[in-house]
Amino acid sequence: MNSRGGRTIACGWLLAAGAAFAASPASREAQQAAAPADLDELREVIVSGEKPVAKVADLIPWIRRLLGQYNFEGYVDLGGRGDPQDRRSARGVGLCVGFGVAPGVQCEINVRWPESRGPDGEEIPGGVSPLAPAMILYGVEPDDVGIRYLQVDNRGLAEGGTADIIGDTAAFTTPCVDIPQGCQRITRITARPDSKVIEMQVDTLVDDALVLRYRFQMTRVAEVQAAGSSSSPPDRKRR
Repeated sequence: MNSRGGRTIACGWLLAAGAAFAASPASREAQQAAAPADLDELREVIVSGEKPVAKVADLIPWIRRLLGQYNFEGYVDLGGRGDPQDRRSARGVGLCVGFGVAPGVQCEINVRWPESRGPDGEEIPGGVSPLAPAMILYGVEPDDVGIRYLQVDNRGLAEGGTADIIGDTAAFTTPCVDIPQGCQRITRITARPDSKVIEMQVDTLVDDALVLRYRFQMTRVAEVQAAGSSSSPPDRKRR
């Protein structure tokens, strides 16, 4: 990343939040309030009929697909209405490395888009990137047979939860920490075994209405070995 000071601050946030990640198993029922059925991109995650991964050992190939150095491309839809004038082009970089024997993955990302404010100069949801930088932890949750997720943004705000893996996709539903009551954030990450591209979509809903969407494509530009591994994970193939 291009800011050593930003990295130091973000690492401090991550260390503080990492203790919570390790020490406080979250209730999936509390995290995963049902999302509205009419969102246009629930796609095969909901409708395919595929069953969630049922064995902890089968989660490890998925989490290892996250390893690598990435370029980010995509957009932010301010207001979530699909209006072209509310779309902001997003660009950035990221590095995801392995740690521990579980295994876990730690990502440092720096994603930016043009700043936007309301008519009177007030802040609006998504108007300023909270991901420049941000730190993310992913880990295997053996009790729930899922993936734990914790993100700390550049304001020091932490959000996290646990998700099943269905097909190649994890979908995390968490309460928003930066928007008042009635808000939830749904993060969907699709990592296929035969691709160097990871898809990430983050939807913010207030009272079940979509108010903000991030849509990113992460393209792996360099490999990173898993922690304690002497070779690249076998399930990660290049397209």
